[in-house]
Amino acid sequence: MLKLYHGANSVCSIKVRLVLEEKAMAWESHHIDLPSGQQFDPDFLALNPRAFVPVLIHGDLILRESSVIAEYIDALDPATALMPADLGKQALTRIWGTQCLEYHDSVNTLTFGSYQRQMLLAKSPEEREARFAAMPDQMRAKKVQDLVENGAASPHMTVAIERMARLCAEIDASLDGQDWLMGDSYSLAEALVTAYIFRTECVGLAGLWESRYPRMSDWYQRVKARASFEAAIAPWLDKPAMDKMLNAGKETFLNDKNFASYL
Repeated sequence: MLKLYHGANSVCSIKVRLVLEEKAMAWESHHIDLPSGQQFDPDFLALNPRAFVPVLIHGDLILRESSVIAEYIDALDPATALMPADLGKQALTRIWGTQCLEYHDSVNTLTFGSYQRQMLLAKSPEEREARFAAMPDQMRAKKVQDLVENGAASPHMTVAIERMARLCAEIDASLDGQDWLMGDSYSLAEALVTAYIFRTECVGLAGLWESRYPRMSDWYQRVKARASFEAAIAPWLDKPAMDKMLNAGKETFLNDKNFASYL
């Protein structure tokens, strides 16, 4: 049995859950409550000293990188393969997966500069300092601290939106003459990038593609129409949680003239 340690609102967890749902695979859920800091508990740090989700356990194997986990799960059942058979398309799919590191950093920035910022500002200064100190990656901790203190004024925010705007342009260009990133059918490439687009939408930034890229807009509607999309998200994110993210994003981005050119 596959065991997945995952977070409800974690983009990387959503990515892996999408693959599990597309493959119709049974899996054992171990939910990690990220807002409460459960990722810093000793029991979880023993599984992943870097304190992030998801973590997949399959027998004696422990995997900690979401794009690698997604490809591993896909390879477990070749009969329902999401990875294209063509070697060139396999390479292109892995490029999408590699670039997810950049996408993740960007949506992490947008999230902590808006929705998570509001949650952390509701805590006492001492609680926030303890949270930052608990993060194993102190470079990341310094970035998060800057985002919480400065919000939309943080220089990290503009860079993150520029990166996500570039991703939208790249997706749209890849859809020239085809419905899906790798051709005529949904593939692992879709599963790898969808969660990052979803999070961008959640914080009110769908204008990055809806007003610019009709091919990508149509593609995203096709992605969301798949049963796997709702199955990977709905059990873990209810409407109140979604509304909080959207309202925080709108307050942060849509009312700031510095971001007007992107929306």
